[in-house]
Amino acid sequence: MISHRNPRIAAGSLHWLRSPLLLLVLVLPSIAHALSPDETLLLDRARVIAAAPLDDFTVLGGTRGARDSHYRYQLAFLSYGLCSIAQGEPALRDECRGIFVRLVEKMERPATLAYWKARKFEGDGLASENAMYRGHLNLMYALARDRFGEARFDASFHKLSLSLSNEIAGVRPICCEPDHLFIQCNAVAVLSLYLHDRAFETAYARSGKRLLAWAREHMPLQGTKLLREDFRPSTGESSARGTGYANAWTIAFLAPVPCLKSDARAMYADWRRTFVVPVPFFGVVKGAPDGEALSMEETLTSSLLATTFGLLAARAAGDELLHLRLQWTVAYVERLVKDYEWMLPPGRRVEARTFRTIALFARTFRGWNEVLELKDKQD
Repeated sequence: MISHRNPRIAAGSLHWLRSPLLLLVLVLPSIAHALSPDETLLLDRARVIAAAPLDDFTVLGGTRGARDSHYRYQLAFLSYGLCSIAQGEPALRDECRGIFVRLVEKMERPATLAYWKARKFEGDGLASENAMYRGHLNLMYALARDRFGEARFDASFHKLSLSLSNEIAGVRPICCEPDHLFIQCNAVAVLSLYLHDRAFETAYARSGKRLLAWAREHMPLQGTKLLREDFRPSTGESSARGTGYANAWTIAFLAPVPCLKSDARAMYADWRRTFVVPVPFFGVVKGAPDGEALSMEETLTSSLLATTFGLLAARAAGDELLHLRLQWTVAYVERLVKDYEWMLPPGRRVEARTFRTIALFARTFRGWNEVLELKDKQD
């Protein structure tokens, strides 16, 4: 379950200067002074992506030889970061709205979804399954309306919300890939359904209760209220190798949903006890529970993901001390990844670029409670 410009890309992309949007960005006086340096970096990156032609994805770092571009994750998490920036600096709201809409439009483009066919999956990746794309797309539709009052995507939002709600409440939650289910992707969809309920008085988010009930029956992490990383419907097999990050992600996206707040709180208590390493001054989160046999590379990768998404879970739980410590760790590792990304093979460079995008988002995100202006009510 990222960004410093390459000189060759920059040199080949001067035609973007003809874009009215980019020219507007360049001539406007900067009003981002109230933002942190990292928020400014996120906004600047989103500006450049939005200024590119709709079907030009070069600035997202397309890598030859990689079957999966991870464009969906870069676009989705940058768009969530824009919502956070607009909430913290209302003077930027109109600009963020224009950029956000452009990111949604790029999310809908065939290039974003090309990985589905490249990985030889059946179907189009739009009609069913593929929660790792459809959930993020629907949350972007939801935030366009909820945060920016943008109604142009409403027809797609209605259609996709109904489909996701029916699938989550069906025989089992939604697979991300054929015969491969991840709860964290379903959690993103549930948050989008809550925002549909908030806008249109539907009751789609109640499928979130069904999601947790099913998962706790079929893929529980024994002795906790947590879940295993994945599930194979054809065999019933599941893994605990990435449970640290999978649960942190799930907690962060379910915590804002009113009917799931108490579940998220209980999960966070078990997550912190199970995965957070008690060290002074900085934060480290284990990727897997004790007893899982992981290679050194798997241990480092799963721990890095768990630490990064742990930032979001700690923010959602109001655990400010842990959030601060994890923020320091993620910033340090992100710098290391940036410095050595060029040495990696193509597939790994894609993963590194995606990590840096998500890390930048996680370090700047104000939390869904603040971004969505939620009152912290008990269930």
